[in-house]
Amino acid sequence: METNSSSEEAQSMETNSEMEDTCSSTSQRSEADDGIYPSHSSGDESATQEVNIVYMMFMASQLSGGRVRMPEHNVGLRGDQYIQAVLSGNPKTCKTMFRMEVQAFRYVCDLLRDSLIMDRTERVSVEESVGIFCLLVGHAQGQRIVGDRFQHSSETINRHVKTVMRALHQLGRTVIRHTESDGVHPYITENPQNYPWFEKCLGAMDGTMINARAPSRLSNAYRNHHGQIAQNVLCLCDFNMKFTYVYTGWEGTTHDARVFLDALSRRRNQFPWPPEGYYYLVDSAFPCIEKFMPPYSRERYHRSDRYSGRQFRGYKDYFNFRHSSLRNIIERTFVLLNNRFQILSAMPRYRPTRQGMLVTACCTLHNLIRTVTPNDEFIQAALAL
Repeated sequence: METNSSSEEAQSMETNSEMEDTCSSTSQRSEADDGIYPSHSSGDESATQEVNIVYMMFMASQLSGGRVRMPEHNVGLRGDQYIQAVLSGNPKTCKTMFRMEVQAFRYVCDLLRDSLIMDRTERVSVEESVGIFCLLVGHAQGQRIVGDRFQHSSETINRHVKTVMRALHQLGRTVIRHTESDGVHPYITENPQNYPWFEKCLGAMDGTMINARAPSRLSNAYRNHHGQIAQNVLCLCDFNMKFTYVYTGWEGTTHDARVFLDALSRRRNQFPWPPEGYYYLVDSAFPCIEKFMPPYSRERYHRSDRYSGRQFRGYKDYFNFRHSSLRNIIERTFVLLNNRFQILSAMPRYRPTRQGMLVTACCTLHNLIRTVTPNDEFIQAALAL
């Protein structure tokens, strides 16, 4: 009996509490409908005050200049304005900044545009892309410095440098080649010491060391006999100081003869063999085979070897002297290439394939400049050697 009564009392208490909750919720809804809201507790008010204080501190720091975002490139002319100012201003500015005259610069841009190899992007023209590339390779500047000059990000500079480099590399397939000419080259006929002895000579061939960047595991393979990390590039040039063949990709420790034989043995290398009866001049590092004329071995060769003026010890010594004087055209071409494009002496940290592509692009640009302006100041300095 007592248990039943206690259970009934508990049920009645629960029923009363439920009725009270229902009444309170009904009253709150009626107050909300009437626009009367319950007041916040003291804890909610303190939290709201803390949020307001933090917000006011943040706005004060913004107004005081503590975290105001400033544009990174806001100094000087924009890229397109800078290009127009250079091309329409003093001609010396173009030669100083882009390492070529205005006429040659416009010719390169028109050739890339007309051959459909390059086209302008949404924000950057072909002239601006070529200017970015020329400034970087001509002065060996970092991409951040070039980006500050053209008011672009480093990512944009890197993208356009890669685009121009690939375009010039592709254009090199038609620019870096032997130019057909009738008769003997004037460089030989105008010098009685060379004609008629070298009337069948088409040019000179030699290897040159170009600065390179190699992974640490391959550094010993790229370290040449001078102790420098370099790549061995095989080149052919004619007597117009234009490259007719460029073969890249070999490490600095590789001998010139090894690179030469590899260039001849692989058909995909497309080595330009001279016609029947013609030949190239090479130095003593290359083998004596048909269509390639090296000097006499075990005889003095370079001019520096003659300490007693023009006293020759025989016909072999005299032939080597004339051979050295004529083959020197390739050495002067290398000097001209390195003086114009200083990046070849300070190669960036590109992949090996991209480094070789950069060398080919510079040789292509060299041939184009030599075609349009054959007597600019860089060429005159090389001819004076």
